[in-house]
Amino acid sequence: MDIGPLLPGRMPNSLAGQRLQSQIQNAEFSMSQLQQEISTGHTFQIPSDNPVAATQAIQLQSLLTKNTQLDSNVQSSTALLNSTDAALASVTSALNAARGLATAGIGSTSTPQQKTVMAQQVQSLITQVIDAANSTFNTRYLFGGSQNTSPPFSLAANGSILYNGDQQSLNTFVDAGLSQPTNIDGNTALAALTPPTTSDLNPALTLQTKLSDLAGGQGIVPGEISVTLSSPAVTKTIDLSQAKSIGDIQGLIQNALGAANVTVAIDPAKDGISITPTAGVITIANLPGGTAATNLGITGSAVASIDSGDLNPALTLTTKLADLNGGTGIGPTAGTGLLITSGSTTKAIDLSSDVTVEDLFNQLRNSGLNLAVGINSAGNGVAVSSRLNGVNFSIGENNGQNAAKLGIRTFSASTPLSSLNLGTGVPIVSGQPLAITRRNGSVVNVDLTGSNTIQDVINKINAVAPGNLVASVKTVGNGISLLDNSGTGPLSVDNSALGTALGLAGTEPGNNPAVPLVGKDPNPQTAGGTLDLLVRLQNALQNNDNAELSRIGAQIDVEAARVSSVRGTVGTRAQTLQNIDASLKSQNLQTQQALSDARDADLATVLSQLVAQQTSFEATLRTAAQTMQLSLAHFL
Repeated sequence: MDIGPLLPGRMPNSLAGQRLQSQIQNAEFSMSQLQQEISTGHTFQIPSDNPVAATQAIQLQSLLTKNTQLDSNVQSSTALLNSTDAALASVTSALNAARGLATAGIGSTSTPQQKTVMAQQVQSLITQVIDAANSTFNTRYLFGGSQNTSPPFSLAANGSILYNGDQQSLNTFVDAGLSQPTNIDGNTALAALTPPTTSDLNPALTLQTKLSDLAGGQGIVPGEISVTLSSPAVTKTIDLSQAKSIGDIQGLIQNALGAANVTVAIDPAKDGISITPTAGVITIANLPGGTAATNLGITGSAVASIDSGDLNPALTLTTKLADLNGGTGIGPTAGTGLLITSGSTTKAIDLSSDVTVEDLFNQLRNSGLNLAVGINSAGNGVAVSSRLNGVNFSIGENNGQNAAKLGIRTFSASTPLSSLNLGTGVPIVSGQPLAITRRNGSVVNVDLTGSNTIQDVINKINAVAPGNLVASVKTVGNGISLLDNSGTGPLSVDNSALGTALGLAGTEPGNNPAVPLVGKDPNPQTAGGTLDLLVRLQNALQNNDNAELSRIGAQIDVEAARVSSVRGTVGTRAQTLQNIDASLKSQNLQTQQALSDARDADLATVLSQLVAQQTSFEATLRTAAQTMQLSLAHFL
């Protein structure tokens, strides 16, 4: 029997409907994605759409954001530097005008009335410079250092000008890992502080000295060391990594080896530590790859004692005054202290209650003498400056040695004669001696030829009548003091250029040989900057002081050159920022291109895909309409 042909099977309507519905949904989703790409311009909307491209885009976006901020920093810093240069240009203009007034005022070519008018012109220049020095940028005062929320310069007593800022540098990040100072403080710009009076105070090493303060403040990093004793025979590895102070080093070594077997002590003669076994010899070495023993200066092999040498502790705020000068301190303070003169104000500063360097700083800052105090740049001494421009400043003794032992006395036996009288020196000329009229009426002529320091002058005076005519540095204030026991008449030094330059010209009229002729301070300190010179120029014109006008004229040339150098520094910084700006813009352009490649859609391609998808979608709809007709005729 024949079997007829197999009829093709039918797909159930439900399955056909599901397939068509799925095709329609997929087409709608694809068109929705393409429409989102067109509306947003991005090839993906969430990272899961394209994890690789998304990760790259996030990194590029982060880099672009960082570079945009850096570029904003560069733009702001450049504008600040441009404002700084504009202010300094006004200062330069004032100095040029002052140079002309100083030259015009010298000699008899100008009458006293004309010099008075010139002094008034100088006053306008002072106002011009103060206005420039108090310039702001975005409410920030340009020349105040870190104190940039209030005017850094203000008028003070007796026509002097006070600098209220500090010398801090404000840095801004302008590139990856690169920060640059964008400010110029008032002292750098206008030399608004007197040069700091300072010297090395050689702080003594103590058990409390921090390891971070050794090596001049650079610090010493401790670690593991190997120590071998011959009696008792023992070798130990000692971990010093947790030590913070010299006392910690002492404790760790003695605890590891036994205090009865080894002694770790301060060597005051060398500002170091000595490590000595009770018996036998000691060997200290670095562990392989380590440098801890070398850092501390305590390497040694089979020796009776190991000496670290000078560990050079830095001066800190907590350093005790008694530990200065190798541990000898600053001398008795009761009834002594400092005698400080700032302009017309002289004050005795009592140091008897001060224990640490910080106590001293607080005392000086609160003295009302407008002092800038701190630790010097070398980290080994106290630095004291005056904030006042246009007046003299000095630090002397008050019947003691505190000023000298703090390294801040402005006049001493070692002071060079060339630095006296604001740098004009002492006119020592062969054949023109210093004439002294003694109390017995005799006149002695002291030949100072070849003298270079105050001590040289003192030695030559004392050689005239040893023990009878005695010169010395004053014990109160600054200057030279003369005692003469030759009689009971007046004691005097001639009013010559030489006597005046040494501060000795004058007479002690009494008849008591125990009363000295007290000289004046010939070595006052001045700021010497723009405002200081302008105030002194004004005073010299008003007083018709030709010698001072000549000195100031020369100093104005020096100051103008210095300000030009500062402007050069500003220009160099601005040029650096311009180069960084160009580099950042180039980097941003390249980053934006890479970001676009990773994230942005090609609209032409997406539109083409959308048209194709719409055509397919329409075809699917037509197919669905035909397939899903449910009449009996279509079913059959």
